[in-house]
Amino acid sequence: MSDTRTPWAQHALIQAVFFLMGAELFLASPLLPTISADFGTTIASTACVVTVFGLAYAVASPVLGALTEHLPRKRVILAGVAVFAVGEMLCALSPGLGWLLAARAVGGVGGALVGPAMWAYLAETAAPRQRGRAIAGGTAAYAGGQIVGVPLATVAAAALSWRFAFAAVAVGLVVAGSLIALRLRESVPAARTRKSPFAALASSLTLWRVGVFRTIMAGNFFVQAARLGTYAYAGALFSTRFGFGTSVLGLVGMVVGVGSLIGSLVSGPLIDRWTSAGRHVSVLTVGWGLLMAVGLGVATTATTWQLALAGFVLSFFSGTGFFSTAQVYLTTVMAERRAPAVSWNNSVLYIGTGAGTTILGFTTLGSTAFAACSVAFALLAAGFSALLATHRS
Repeated sequence: MSDTRTPWAQHALIQAVFFLMGAELFLASPLLPTISADFGTTIASTACVVTVFGLAYAVASPVLGALTEHLPRKRVILAGVAVFAVGEMLCALSPGLGWLLAARAVGGVGGALVGPAMWAYLAETAAPRQRGRAIAGGTAAYAGGQIVGVPLATVAAAALSWRFAFAAVAVGLVVAGSLIALRLRESVPAARTRKSPFAALASSLTLWRVGVFRTIMAGNFFVQAARLGTYAYAGALFSTRFGFGTSVLGLVGMVVGVGSLIGSLVSGPLIDRWTSAGRHVSVLTVGWGLLMAVGLGVATTATTWQLALAGFVLSFFSGTGFFSTAQVYLTTVMAERRAPAVSWNNSVLYIGTGAGTTILGFTTLGSTAFAACSVAFALLAAGFSALLATHRS
């Protein structure tokens, strides 16, 4: 690919898969009551369909990223899309909860295979001065899927069947994969040496010896603990504090998704202008982290639903800006090791979400301690970004 022109038409093919991944991630939660009733299981046990995808993704991502680092990006992307599509179709055909959980795990493995390869592809094929827009384009597509995922699940559950939602994603993946197979041009990174599986995994682990890499991972861990860890309790907060019903909570999810989408669209050009001016990109993540702290402080302490919603929208706007900016920095400083680096990053993001949700669960919902903990996560993300801002890549 050219160093001076970004192949935006090629990137659109990648963005289509990110869109479907975003929709898939957010369609499961609204379907839980319907799936539970269909299978005759409890809501608590059925909720595992949400967590098993993230767990499979987090475990598989660094392993698959290391083992496929030397392979052509297009081949890995196609393999990941295929596995993901199989997992989604198995979800639609599952006869019971056990089968559904296994199918969700298959989908998580597919996501772990395709995600890092797509982020690496965007970074490798973008013109250096447009890398921010390229990465943010993937983030925007993912956020767009979030906006669609909730109403897709609602319509499926009310008018058709919860199985239709998973089948629709599977069909979309087949279409996107077919277009990628026919039209996506291979990226041309520097030659990567083939390694044995053991050597590849050992090499991937050595990334943790790099101080800059560890600092980036720490910042991303805390940004997810802040943003998604707190958002896990958004439904409970709006229900207990403002009396919102389930249908209205779905609209909250859509509005918050719009905040993510706007954050992606704003951050891309901003990153490119910032770096073109010779400024360190991590200074931006400091700002995003501080803005997110303000948003979460408002969201968790507001006495009106309008202000609480605005706080969550601001936190997702800034959190998505943080993610896009950090992803640009990560794929730049890690250079030819960007695929395994992004794989570890994806795993850390899921672990951060789980850790934030767990830690906040030890506090009283809506209490001062809950709000303080949420804000502290965001401030820690900003703090690690400040450390990065002193490093010259």
